[in-house]
Amino acid sequence: MAYWHVWFVEKNGTTWKELATDLGKSEIHVKDTWRRMKPKNLKKGSWTQDEYQNLFDLVNLDLRVKAHQKIAPSHRQLRDNISWEAISEKLTTRSNKDCCLKWYQQLASPLVKEGIWADTDDYLLMEALQKVDAVCVEDVDWERLLDHRSGELCRQRWNQMVRMIGGHREKPFIEQVEVLARRYCPEMLDYRKAESADLWPDELTGGTD
Repeated sequence: MAYWHVWFVEKNGTTWKELATDLGKSEIHVKDTWRRMKPKNLKKGSWTQDEYQNLFDLVNLDLRVKAHQKIAPSHRQLRDNISWEAISEKLTTRSNKDCCLKWYQQLASPLVKEGIWADTDDYLLMEALQKVDAVCVEDVDWERLLDHRSGELCRQRWNQMVRMIGGHREKPFIEQVEVLARRYCPEMLDYRKAESADLWPDELTGGTD
């Protein structure tokens, strides 16, 4: 059965219903069997830079989707509700446990580890910063950015995020926002472009009749 799992997944992906029908097993049984198996391409040891970036992108995509989702109070939620199994399957080279540990031990904000910030707050923060009319960091009214986080905390997280953008640290504030927006919420750039396209030329240039 293990051979069939590997052959089928390599050829068709994880369409468990079809494989379950072929094997005469339940879909749950087939899926659980695959989970217990160790795919041949899972790695151990040091991570490559590509793996780091792919993990970062996959987690951020998952968090961006969940950033505005409302979870019922009675719903039991994993930490940040991140779908580690799905992320591991897309990354293909690391287990869901390794992905989770790598994220929280090295890639996540120290504020998340302290329990005073959530990963999804990064997206809410970037969305808010793109909507403010500020040309420098001093122009931002940090206290009004996020209702559920203090201005001091938002500014602290911003400083951490800026330190993660390499040579862009010395760029103007507006460029820093755009760089981080591409990393954390790229769809917001499209929103801003569409918003600008709706303005008259005089509004964009500041001209008058």
